[in-house]
Amino acid sequence: MSRALALAGLVLASMTACVVAAPAQTSPPPRRQCLSATETLDVIAANRLAGPSETLGKAAGAARAEPLGARLCRWNEDFVYEITLLRADGRVLRVFVDAASGKVVGSPSEN
Repeated sequence: MSRALALAGLVLASMTACVVAAPAQTSPPPRRQCLSATETLDVIAANRLAGPSETLGKAAGAARAEPLGARLCRWNEDFVYEITLLRADGRVLRVFVDAASGKVVGSPSEN
């Protein structure tokens, strides 16, 4: 009986040591976090940002592509639109546009 208790204590001590020795795994905060439709309306009004339709239309015209969608995201400290476009060759293009200035701020390789 005492041998079984000693073995159980050893196993428990080993398990505790493994748990304590395991490094804490924390994930970095997301670089880009997109907003819901309701949040988007509130943020646009509060920050006087361009609307998604206007931004989508300008991006589609500049890229000579069909507009598919736009969503407002918080990217680090800024608000950006993630614009999705369809090119004539069938490729889907994703462009990131600063919601305040209208300037392109990122390429697909940066997402």
